[in-house]
Amino acid sequence: MNLTIKASEYCHSVFDGTHATPKPCDKGYKLVTSKHISNNVLDYESAYFISESDYLEINKRSKVSQWDILFSMIGTVGDLYLEYNENIDYVIKNIGVFSCKNELKAKWLFYYLKSPLAQNHIKRFLNGAVQKFLSLKQLRDFPVLSFDENKIFIVKILSALDQKIAINNQINAQLEQMAKTLYDYWFVQFDFPDENGKPYQSSGGEMVYNDTLKRNIPKGWEVGQIKDYCVSTGGFAFKSTEWTNYGNPVIKIKNIKEDQTLDIFDIDCIDLSNKKIDEKFKGIAGNIVIAMTGATIGKFAIIPKSDVDLYINQRVGYFNLGNEPINRLPFFINSLNMDYFRDAIFALSSGAAQPNISNEQINNINLLIPNESLIRIFNQKLKSNYSLILNNQYENQQLTQLRDFLLPMLMNGQVMVQDV
Repeated sequence: MNLTIKASEYCHSVFDGTHATPKPCDKGYKLVTSKHISNNVLDYESAYFISESDYLEINKRSKVSQWDILFSMIGTVGDLYLEYNENIDYVIKNIGVFSCKNELKAKWLFYYLKSPLAQNHIKRFLNGAVQKFLSLKQLRDFPVLSFDENKIFIVKILSALDQKIAINNQINAQLEQMAKTLYDYWFVQFDFPDENGKPYQSSGGEMVYNDTLKRNIPKGWEVGQIKDYCVSTGGFAFKSTEWTNYGNPVIKIKNIKEDQTLDIFDIDCIDLSNKKIDEKFKGIAGNIVIAMTGATIGKFAIIPKSDVDLYINQRVGYFNLGNEPINRLPFFINSLNMDYFRDAIFALSSGAAQPNISNEQINNINLLIPNESLIRIFNQKLKSNYSLILNNQYENQQLTQLRDFLLPMLMNGQVMVQDV
């Protein structure tokens, strides 16, 4: 029989973040809120800075420590983040904290809070007519499955899966940084290898002034448009009555994440057993999708490998790089990562109540195009990077599905484990 105790009894303490709204600053310390927690990750990039005096004042009652669990109290209630780091350089608002001061106890509580047992409890007690929230009292009274030595191996199993996922993500980040560095060296600083293998611009390679870019570029290079390399097309307008909980996943704007990956777990599906969709709306691994509407307009992601066919929804742009996308992906994805691309998207979509952009507008955005042989060499050099990135993403899908399959059974005792 599983016994529960209140979170206030299980934890060292349970508290929440500031209720004030500190003024933004140009530099200082980040203020993170519930909206910055998603998929067990804390997004620092989109949080704003506050002053040191506000930071110190908030930390008098709401200081986050290692092995604290951050809990989204408002909006998407129940999103979680486990703080592994010792040095914390942010403060919190609209976030609850389960402070355990112990690694194993924190990890057990973290996995318990992710389980259907805890998530169902959250759904039953949500308050608020418009924006859902859980109060601090409800967090303190939250029922937690008791932890003992018999639970340690469960924590080890789930932690091992998450650790492998984290390692794959770190590898991918390093591979992407390598690609970005080489792209910058070749196509921004223009120090690609010349015919003698020396850096072009640094070795006195001829540069010519370009009126469109208002700067010098290597002789023979052109300013074209995105459509000269790859054309963006639209997705399929599925009917609202066609959505199901089974069938083929369909990529929507909500699935495109800031880290240029797709969330294929919180994804809507279409039953295609009695329906035929044109192949052009099928997303092939290694191609790219882009958000064309809303607050996240211009956000893009590489389509991952999948065991089932993925389809593209309306208002999602689709860059099809050909039969073997990986051969042309490196140059294009790094071109899209340049600031000018997002700046162009924002400029074209500004002024409307609901930002939106068309495929035609995307395709007409300027793109600096080197000679074809240089692009081919660059793509060939980095092809293996992006192949490994896709493989790691696919492995993470499998590991995540295994973890989420085991989690509820381990929690409710359907599966028994023991250390060996």
